[in-house]
Amino acid sequence: MGQSTHRSDGGVLPAEVTTFVGRRHELGEARKLLSSSRLVTLTGPGGVGKTRLALRIAAQARRAFPDGVVLVELAEVRSAELVPHAVALALGFRDEPSGWTAETLAERLAQRHLLLVLDNCEHLIVPCALLVRRILAHDPEVHVLTTSREAMKIGGEHTYAVPPLPVPTWEVGSRAADLVRYDGVQLFLDRARARLPGFVMTETNAPHVAQICQRLDGIPLAIELAADRVRALPVEQINARLSSRLRLLTTGDRSASARHQTLLASIAWSYDLCAKPEQLLWARLSVFPSSFVVSTVESVCAGSGLAADDVVDLLTDLVEKSILVREDDAGPEARYRMLGAIREFGHDRLVESGDLHAVRERLVEWCSRLATGYREGWFGPGQREWSDRLRTEHQTVASALRFALDGREPAQAMSIASDLNLYWVTAGLMSEGRHWLRRGVEESEPGTPGRATAQRWLAYFSFYLGDVGVVPRLLADARAELGPTPSPADLAYLYFVEGMAALTDSDPHGAQAPLDEALRLFALCDEVVGRAHVLLGYGVTRWLCGDLASAQDLLLECLFLTGQHVESTLHSSALMNLGMVIWDAGEAAAAEAMVLEALRLKVNDEEELGQAMCLDALAWFSVADDPRRGATLAGCAEAAWRRSGSSIESVGALRKFRDASLEQLRARLPGPVLASLMAAGAELSPTQARDYAMRVQDGGDGQKDQAEMFLPLTKREWQVAQRVAEGLGNRQIAGRLAISPRTVDAHVAHILEKLAFGSRTQVAAWVIERLRGARA
Repeated sequence: MGQSTHRSDGGVLPAEVTTFVGRRHELGEARKLLSSSRLVTLTGPGGVGKTRLALRIAAQARRAFPDGVVLVELAEVRSAELVPHAVALALGFRDEPSGWTAETLAERLAQRHLLLVLDNCEHLIVPCALLVRRILAHDPEVHVLTTSREAMKIGGEHTYAVPPLPVPTWEVGSRAADLVRYDGVQLFLDRARARLPGFVMTETNAPHVAQICQRLDGIPLAIELAADRVRALPVEQINARLSSRLRLLTTGDRSASARHQTLLASIAWSYDLCAKPEQLLWARLSVFPSSFVVSTVESVCAGSGLAADDVVDLLTDLVEKSILVREDDAGPEARYRMLGAIREFGHDRLVESGDLHAVRERLVEWCSRLATGYREGWFGPGQREWSDRLRTEHQTVASALRFALDGREPAQAMSIASDLNLYWVTAGLMSEGRHWLRRGVEESEPGTPGRATAQRWLAYFSFYLGDVGVVPRLLADARAELGPTPSPADLAYLYFVEGMAALTDSDPHGAQAPLDEALRLFALCDEVVGRAHVLLGYGVTRWLCGDLASAQDLLLECLFLTGQHVESTLHSSALMNLGMVIWDAGEAAAAEAMVLEALRLKVNDEEELGQAMCLDALAWFSVADDPRRGATLAGCAEAAWRRSGSSIESVGALRKFRDASLEQLRARLPGPVLASLMAAGAELSPTQARDYAMRVQDGGDGQKDQAEMFLPLTKREWQVAQRVAEGLGNRQIAGRLAISPRTVDAHVAHILEKLAFGSRTQVAAWVIERLRGARA
């Protein structure tokens, strides 16, 4: 028959010839299922360790089964009719004169109390399911544990998806002591020492071991095959050669079944078990470098033999066959992903099919639509949703940009990268944005559509990243691209970038003329995003030029404009900058309240650049009264600047405040104390830094002063009034404070009545005056 079987009389299972590593959680969960269900199926991709886990579970559960544990290995069984024969042989039953069937086997198992382990059922899933269903119905004391790349889908079945082993992420340091606690690393070390006695993970090779385990997605078979290479290659070279997992990992345990001797053979086994449409979708899904959703797959993978209406069913089939993994914490819309080696196998099939170029083109087109939607929808109430979506799709966007440029389509790449200009800034990815824009500009000819816009944003990012010298040339080239009659909006943006770049100088007066012209031009066109940007930048410029009153007017106008559109990022920046202006005017308490609220919004929006600026400002505010707090906040700010990819040096006129605060700290704190406090601040996460900065708001003596500040309003009415001053409508206030719009309506009516005001503008003026008059 060709099958390989093992009899396990009295619970004797094949001896383990290598160390069993990790899986404590999985063992516990699977044993719980087995204690409450008579049929448990362990599912997962090839090489993830289903068989090994099943054998360990069976060994631990042996005492619960008086008639023992029986293992049936089905990998080499090729015929559905031979499945009952394989089980009978493993059980030690003699031949039936009429041959073994599900019915005769079930009859012979009557009165037996045992655990039947069916290993590798995926290629015979239907006959296995029919057999198991018959046994469960006829033999109440028989329990079944199966391993398969897909579930049997029969009544009473409980499935458990075996995950890859835990491996380090990029956040883990390179120290060996940090890495050995990961099961994936432990497995690599165990197998490497078996092949090369004396192998040691040192501080030098530890990062390479960690990256090997990461790149192999924690798949035990892949890790074992990589560890097998240590006899011939140092781990540094193994890591370097893992750019193709499948080509490197081509040898293994010769005593294992053929499909488990190499990772390639294991994945090919799964591929051969898929129907043609499933194989086609598997290949096309390989263009996604990370997770994806159904609608994206329908846009990118459908066509040329694959109907969009079939995508959902095919995705479900691939999940059930352990080709795809559904992410549990993906939110309301299901997201799916492939393990790296499975994706690489699919890519090879896509190349063989000749569809690679067409699928990549559809991915670029999808990304172009996404970027356009982001540009059009970002400035409004959907801003957070758009930002979250772009962060989730980041790797796919990067792949699409690379495909466009490699496919000699720089216009598409420049359009996408330009439309995402605010994403690159707010996500702290300006260096990456500049990379794509620069490639697009360098690889395109003059006159290419979108080239002027790309040059403009390239100049903007260069200014923020400290490369100011290239800005004049880029702006001049962009102006030349626009021709003799540029639109007011295009011209306004050029003046805006020119003005912002001028702020790098210690004398900000040079920024006034271009920003003033940009503001005038934006007033001629319906471009609220550009106008909000200029109001923000011009407000800072007027402040740095010493005109505090004009600065406040510009920033208040920005607050009202952004509040009217329910926008958050520029709104919080205006609030932050207004706080700095008020602080410079000597109104410390009001300034701190504004900047703390801005910081809260920046952390909520995950905007690194804004967090850095808020924390720096709060550090300046604290130096005089609490130098230790100021030093800690300065450390928080330094870490935030690093995460943002920018520096306060990009606005030279602001350096004087940072430099003055550091000079005061050095004068008031001993050097080691200052260094320790700043280092402690730098260790805080964004959320921890926010909480540290905002602790002055919690209890203490400050509460009495705050209560006096908002009389005759209640505390909640004061909170509503502050949001009114920020320019928010009632529904937006309700969202911010997590209360109903009807409650906000009532609060606003009470505020107007108590203050004897007739408009929201009067309320806003009253709030700002109160904040100005507050004293620490």
